[in-house]
Amino acid sequence: MKIAILGSKDSIMGFRALRLDCFSVYEQSEAEKMIDEIYNNKEYGILFITEDWMEKLKTKIDDLKNAALPAVIAIPGVQGATGAGNKEISRIVEKAVGSDILSN
Repeated sequence: MKIAILGSKDSIMGFRALRLDCFSVYEQSEAEKMIDEIYNNKEYGILFITEDWMEKLKTKIDDLKNAALPAVIAIPGVQGATGAGNKEISRIVEKAVGSDILSN
């Protein structure tokens, strides 16, 4: 399966060297359309989204979270980590195991 990454151009272009499918977005509507295309493609197993865009697309992603694939993972952008990725991983782990085992 393929791996996609979505975010601002500055944040994702370095991932082209890793042969990921990079989708740079500038506007909310453009990003939502791209998310739909990635989900409908069925070739993607993982979708990395920069944390800044993950926060902007939360409603859209929540609407699609019942789909088994792609797995959506937040990563820091060029402006640094916001903590959104860690919060999402904690939420997923808590849902899976029934307890927040990652908190200190």
